[in-house]
Amino acid sequence: MEQYGKMVEDMRAVFKSGKTKTRDWRVSQLNAVIRFLTEKQREICEALKLDLLKDGYDSIVDEVAFCIDEAKWFLSNLNRLMKDKKKSVQLVNIGSTAYVHCEPLGVILDIGAWNYPIQIPISTMINIIAAGNCIVIKPSELAENTSKLLANLLPNYMDPDCVKVIEGGVPETTALLKLKWDHVIYTGSGPVGKIVYKAAAEHLTPCTLELGGKCPSYVDARSDLDSVCNRICWAKFKNAGQTCISVDYIMVQASVEEAFIQKLCDTIKEQYTDNPAQCDSYCQIINDRHFQRVSDLLDSSPGANIRLGGVSDRTARYFSPTVVTGVGPSDRMMQEEIFGPLLPVFAVRDHKEAIDFINGREKALHVNVFSKDKAVIDEFVQRTSSGGVSANDCIIFRIERGLPFGGVGASGFGCYGGDSGFENFSHRKSVLVKPQGMEFLNKMMRYSPHTPEKMKRLQFIFKLPERLNALLKGLAVFVPAAVIIGVVLYFGITKGIPDSKTG
Repeated sequence: MEQYGKMVEDMRAVFKSGKTKTRDWRVSQLNAVIRFLTEKQREICEALKLDLLKDGYDSIVDEVAFCIDEAKWFLSNLNRLMKDKKKSVQLVNIGSTAYVHCEPLGVILDIGAWNYPIQIPISTMINIIAAGNCIVIKPSELAENTSKLLANLLPNYMDPDCVKVIEGGVPETTALLKLKWDHVIYTGSGPVGKIVYKAAAEHLTPCTLELGGKCPSYVDARSDLDSVCNRICWAKFKNAGQTCISVDYIMVQASVEEAFIQKLCDTIKEQYTDNPAQCDSYCQIINDRHFQRVSDLLDSSPGANIRLGGVSDRTARYFSPTVVTGVGPSDRMMQEEIFGPLLPVFAVRDHKEAIDFINGREKALHVNVFSKDKAVIDEFVQRTSSGGVSANDCIIFRIERGLPFGGVGASGFGCYGGDSGFENFSHRKSVLVKPQGMEFLNKMMRYSPHTPEKMKRLQFIFKLPERLNALLKGLAVFVPAAVIIGVVLYFGITKGIPDSKTG
């Protein structure tokens, strides 16, 4: 505990020196991240293979390339993000300058997740350092090989005074949470999120909590089932279903339920073969405890009908892609975040019934809707509350830097990614700069003694914008009309003047 306290003290002193606030420091650290990811790509892929059995393709695309792209985005947009945002002023502040200045928060604790053990902590770090902060990364101990890699290799690239990696489990995390931070970001489960939030509250420390939750999907009868099943299968069984924004369950319009299930099962075989255990593209469950949790979820639904999969191997931590029907709304599989390769499917009458079902539960992290009808898509956007909505695809929205990533309600709060990440890890400071002259105006209206004359002047000032707007609206009508009349009169007069040559 004492060593952590001294570490944070030293980092806060560095932050107060202004070192991290400069553009040059931020650029140097973003470039350092890119070098780390590029030069240590082989070691990263090896660690991910050991922890999650990820193949090279997923390791590079989902973890390495994703973070490199994000760092490059911030490098391209840093000048714009750091620039003060000018604001208009009221009449009483005429002659003044108003703007918003984004100020770094200070020293931030980032408690990472195990399911994307490079992408999540590194992506978060990129947002944090771009905003000009110091950071302490606590990788998940469940992805032990990746955690060790970050602790051993990342400090060789980053500024050691401003970026630290602390390994450990619950005791170390608990000790870190007892300290005062300027912000804490945690990615993981709701129960642990409550512990983090409670600890942060002791110091009134603001938090960003990415907590997952259910991610429902709806498929309507007019959808292209080939396209829908390809995209759902890719999103759901990527990383063996251990993705917070993965498809959690599917509601399909009743008239195409059987056709959809058959096509989905065929697509799983196409993407992962008839024996996914031998497929290099299929991952394993992170550890024995989570393997047991997934097994218990399946066993806890007495009416479940396994349409595909259900095969598991505890020793290899293998659990096959599994499609189930007959799962009841009160079953554990429908109450808890699945976070594994189980996919419940059930029929609904139409999109309205699907929306009512979603709204009857905790707010989702993400909602996916598959439909060619814009009105149906708009209804999901307008009538459901979730961290985000994807229409006709899943997960892929994460590569869009203009879209914030975060939950709402039980699925979390706060967000990061692109502009949102920069703002989330900054304090948006209001600044008003007034000249010292024109004091006669203040004496006429602002200072004591308060008189009826001063009140009349203030009322006039307050009503002036309305009067100006009314005047401008009147001019907007009058000026075009005057121009038209003028043109008509001009041509009418000139047409009536005889040509001097013709007499």
